[in-house]
Amino acid sequence: MNSKIFFIILLVVAGVVVFGLTAKSKQGLPATKPSPSLDNARGTTTLSSQTKTMGVVEVKITPVSVVSGKDVVFELSLNTHSAELNYDYTQIATLTDDHGNSYKPTQWTGGNSGHHLEGELLFPPFPENPKQLTLTLDGVDNKSEAFTWQR
Repeated sequence: MNSKIFFIILLVVAGVVVFGLTAKSKQGLPATKPSPSLDNARGTTTLSSQTKTMGVVEVKITPVSVVSGKDVVFELSLNTHSAELNYDYTQIATLTDDHGNSYKPTQWTGGNSGHHLEGELLFPPFPENPKQLTLTLDGVDNKSEAFTWQR
């Protein structure tokens, strides 16, 4: 009988140790991915993610790299349970700035079908630093939405 009690106590102690190590390792991780920054003459501005619903599709867009002279990168996450996400994202996305410039993506790194997609849209570098950016998606579940960021 004593060996059964010893075994149970040993299992409980082992469980506490494993749980403690798991919780300790997660403490150092950030709860969310930090938002990327946009360098400008006034300092660094944080551009946050935006989420909108386009018909039956939830679209989340996160600016990843928006720095003058480098490719502009936005991360897209699209989720739905009833529509097929088989769009040509290089054709339905347009990026505009407050200088009147309009850019089409040069590359989409994600998939081209399914109900849950993630990927990045890459745009050519800006010739000058804009104060406002608008990324428009046209045709997701027959809807058009504009995602706008201010500097």
